[in-house]
Amino acid sequence: MRSINLFLAIILVISVNSAHALNTLSLKVGETQIISLKGVSDVVVGNENLLKVELLPPHDLVIKAISSGYTELLVRYESGSNDKIPIVVNAPLDKKEQLHLQWLKQQYSQLQFDEKAGTTVISGQLPQLELEQFKRAIIDYPDWLIQVSEVPAAIDQMIELQVTILEVKRQSAQHLGIKWQHSISGPTLSDASAQWVTFPITLLSTVNLLVQNGHARILAEPKLIAASGGQADFLVGGEFPIPQVLTQGAQDVEFRDYGISLSMSPHDLGGGQISTEIKAQISTIDPATAIQGIPGMLTRRVSSLITAKSGEAIILSGLLSQEQSLQAESFPLLHQIPILGELFSSREFRDAETELFVVVTPLLQSHQRQTQQSHEHAKSLIKSFRDNATCVGLTDGF
Repeated sequence: MRSINLFLAIILVISVNSAHALNTLSLKVGETQIISLKGVSDVVVGNENLLKVELLPPHDLVIKAISSGYTELLVRYESGSNDKIPIVVNAPLDKKEQLHLQWLKQQYSQLQFDEKAGTTVISGQLPQLELEQFKRAIIDYPDWLIQVSEVPAAIDQMIELQVTILEVKRQSAQHLGIKWQHSISGPTLSDASAQWVTFPITLLSTVNLLVQNGHARILAEPKLIAASGGQADFLVGGEFPIPQVLTQGAQDVEFRDYGISLSMSPHDLGGGQISTEIKAQISTIDPATAIQGIPGMLTRRVSSLITAKSGEAIILSGLLSQEQSLQAESFPLLHQIPILGELFSSREFRDAETELFVVVTPLLQSHQRQTQQSHEHAKSLIKSFRDNATCVGLTDGF
C-alpha cells in the first residue's frame, strides 16, 4: 500500500519534533510529502477532495495532493494536544508556462525564482535596459508576482567612446572579416544598406597594421566621454543655405546640415558589458535632385542597439555610397569638409576600390585604467631590457 501511494510522486521528507514548527505547506497536484511527527495518534483532513493522508507507524505522515485548493490538516497527539497544518495545493503549470519560466531562469540568472501560495514569484534587480526587456518577456503572465526593481546607476561610472573613421581598401577587407557588396544602388538609400558588426579589441591591431602597410588610412580619431545612460555626439560638416519665400513676398533663408553625424548613448550593464545605442548619419549635397537650382540632400543613416564587452570594437560600414562621392565633384566646396573632403578627393574611393569605416570602441574608464597600466608596465619592461642589453637601434615600439 505504501509503495502505491508513492508511485509517480515527488517525495519530500520533513523531520520536526512538533507540528508547531511547520508553516503552511505548499504542494502541487500529484505531489506527495512525508512528514515525520512524534506522538501522533490521529489525523483529520478538512477537505478530503484535496488531500489523501495516511499515517504510517511509527511516526510518518504521508500526504498526497489530489486537486487544487486550500484546506487544513488536524493533527492529534497522544498527549491530548492538537495542531492545525495549513495546506495549499496548486494546479501544475501548463507546458508553455513551464518552458517560458525555464527560459527566463536561463536569461536572467541574477533573479530569484520562487513559488509561494501557488503563485510564481520573481524578485531581484536588473539594469534599466534589461528591466525593460524583462517586462516585455512576462507581459503574458499577469498572475505572476513580480518584485524586480532597477539597479541604481553608478553616478561616477563614465564610459569613453573611442571613434576611428578610416578608409580601407576593399581587397583588404577580408582581414577584418567583412563581406562587401559589389555595388550599392542610389540615390534612394535605405537604413538597411548600412551594416554593423562587433569585434574584439585585437581588431584595432589589425587596423593599425593595415594603416602601416598602406591598405587603410585614418581620417579622424575623436574620443568622447559620456556617463552611463548619457549621450555623446560627434558632428563634422557644414551648412548650406536654402532660400524660402514667406507670405507677402518676404524672403528667408533656412540652413541644412551636411557631413558626418554620430550620436551614441552607452549604458553600463555590469560585468564589463556595455549596451550602446548608435545613430550614424552621413549627408551630402545631391545636385541630381535639385529643384529651381536648390540642390537636394543624399542621406544615409543607421540606428542600432548593440551590446558588447568593454573594449570590443563596433564597426559600421556602408554609410557612404559611390554615388555620394561622385556628386561631390559638382560641389568643390565639399572637398573642404574635414574627413569627407579627404574621402571625396580619393580616386580609389570614387572608383569604388575603398570603403568608409566607422569604428566605435566603448570602454569603461576603470577598464581603461587597467589597460593603460598594463601598457605602461610593458613599456617599462621593454625600456629596462633595452637599457640593460645595451643594444644599438632597438626601439620600444610605443
